[in-house]
Amino acid sequence: MMYLKSVVLLFLLVCTVNFQEANSKPAAKKEDSPAASAEAPAGAEGAAGAKKGGAAGTFNIEDFGVVADGKTDNAPGFLKAWKAACDATGSPTIVIAKGDYLLGPVVFEGPCKGDHITIQLDGTLLGSTNLASYKSNWLQFQHIDGLTITGTGTVDGQGAKTWPENKCKSGGACKVFPMSMVFAFIKGLTVRGITSLNSKYFHINVFSSENVELSKLTITAPEDSPNTDGIHIGDDTNVTIADTTIGTGDDCISVGPGTSKVLITGVKCGPGHGISIGSLGRYANEKDVSDITVKGCTLTKTTNGLRIKTYQSNPTPLEVSKIHYEDITMDHVTYPIIIDQQYCPNGKCGGTAESTVKVVDITYQGIKGTSADANTVVLRCSAKNPCEQIDVSGINVKPPGGPANITCVNTKLGTADASIKSACSEN
Repeated sequence: MMYLKSVVLLFLLVCTVNFQEANSKPAAKKEDSPAASAEAPAGAEGAAGAKKGGAAGTFNIEDFGVVADGKTDNAPGFLKAWKAACDATGSPTIVIAKGDYLLGPVVFEGPCKGDHITIQLDGTLLGSTNLASYKSNWLQFQHIDGLTITGTGTVDGQGAKTWPENKCKSGGACKVFPMSMVFAFIKGLTVRGITSLNSKYFHINVFSSENVELSKLTITAPEDSPNTDGIHIGDDTNVTIADTTIGTGDDCISVGPGTSKVLITGVKCGPGHGISIGSLGRYANEKDVSDITVKGCTLTKTTNGLRIKTYQSNPTPLEVSKIHYEDITMDHVTYPIIIDQQYCPNGKCGGTAESTVKVVDITYQGIKGTSADANTVVLRCSAKNPCEQIDVSGINVKPPGGPANITCVNTKLGTADASIKSACSEN
């Protein structure tokens, strides 16, 4: 599954670089982009007819030829509304009233003239199910300073109609599927209150952005839906994910390379694969991950709880450090606490050499609840670069009958409960 992700993210990188070269824009940091494909989709030329400039105000999408019938592709009208708001000064607002709006792929491009753009989303956006119409993602926002999306509306990727085309789990061809919402190169991003439903691939991907708040979201897809990660962040700084409910077929939240200063709090995760840092070490020149705090979260019937995963045979050393987990409740989670430095999805990791990703200064405090089997703590670190300063204290996760099984390999503990110290001293 992670192999599929890596292939897709690399594909989207190529799209981004090609677009930037074609439009003579600086490509700073784009070489690391996992998501920010900016190739303009069909219909982008419709924005050219929007009114130019003007003071800040309210822009209703109905005034731009948009039809809420759930059948008409409204991409041209949405682009016109965006163009009008982007050309306005001050702090304009785009209003999407209640109704069903079908949309093909759209790129909302900055920079804009105003200080901040707000999108008031109270309707339902329906993603086109015509996969041939997508060059990359569905709704993509990029190169914007100041963006808020808020409301009671829904972003419905209609993934259920396209998931059967994804043959990866059965060993068939892995097609590239569009992510529902991509935010790339944004300074000052808030997404609050909306629902993301049944994405074709990732629900939300935030890349190379700073000062980000994702809060009070509901993100939903079936447990068996392929690659429907809830929120992925990468190469970002100053990110808060709060008071959000996520249940998907993959990671509820995944933290990619180059990310720092993140707070994840009040998240309800499940079903899914848990809250993950990584995978790390898949590509050359990945950047360090640091200063991540996860606290006050609940994980229910997920395959993993709190996971750090790094590839074997990684091409370039990097470090993951200053990770703090606190006050986490587990409810029948298969692997509540896991560090896996032998990560090798589908047996495709480029070799069997020990990982050179350094895992240091990791704290688990006040982790409680129940596990789905005996494996409550798994610390499987690298022989070449052992984990250090791993603090594991106040752990009260009970397996369903019998003693807990604690795995500790190549791990140098700091503060730890007696049972964990004993397991680590034997390895």
